[in-house]
Amino acid sequence: MGLYYSGGYDWTFVPGPIAEAADYEKVKPQSEAYGKYADAHMRELISRYHPAVLWNDIDYPKSGHPLEIMAEYYNVVPDGVIDDRFGVKHSDFQSPEYQTLDKISPTKWEECRGLGRSFGYNRAEGEAETIAPAELIYLLVDIVSKNGNLLLDIGPEADGTIPPVQMTRLQALGSWLQQNGEAIYSTRPWKRATGETAEGVPVRFTQKDAAVYATLLGQPKTSSITLRRLPRNSFKNLPARRFEGGYLVAGWR
Repeated sequence: MGLYYSGGYDWTFVPGPIAEAADYEKVKPQSEAYGKYADAHMRELISRYHPAVLWNDIDYPKSGHPLEIMAEYYNVVPDGVIDDRFGVKHSDFQSPEYQTLDKISPTKWEECRGLGRSFGYNRAEGEAETIAPAELIYLLVDIVSKNGNLLLDIGPEADGTIPPVQMTRLQALGSWLQQNGEAIYSTRPWKRATGETAEGVPVRFTQKDAAVYATLLGQPKTSSITLRRLPRNSFKNLPARRFEGGYLVAGWR
């Protein structure tokens, strides 16, 4: 279980509003009282729930003691992980928002984003504002190929139900993973993340044990594929295996 805490903003201390870019910093409470308040919340979350992930958002008050909180957290959860939004140098992973990387990261990272542009339910968001099912699948594959995780936010309605425009995306991603999850679950980056077919279809690579997986970010036009510009002896024991069900994933051992 992971726990989220907004250390940067608390409307009961500084209510805002955020009307322009400069206000993002102005509304961060920095009083001595808020530092003690945030520290106490963090300690309660750690002692009560022992979260596997301690995910702070936006910032942490300068009047707080984030390094002390981190030390206490690791004492309670030795294998726990902390994100990079505490306003100090230490973190276990980076958390870019609505951004991916252009190459493999040597350390773990995690893109956080909503299915639309909001992190909560927004009735103004429809099909046009919500990531398409295929794009969501491609996004996950791209992130995993570069040593990352995808933290995907959904916004339930007031009664807790998932809006249909979001549910269709989750079902599409779930169906694809049910069929092709072998190329995602428990994998790690290969020697390179990206490639393409002779037809120009983008490809992402992952590996697990002795298997290497090439996932196409698009439908091939032919029954066989040729991967371009790969070093000789990249793979052994061809041919590839094809996973039926929408998108092609080829695996070599």
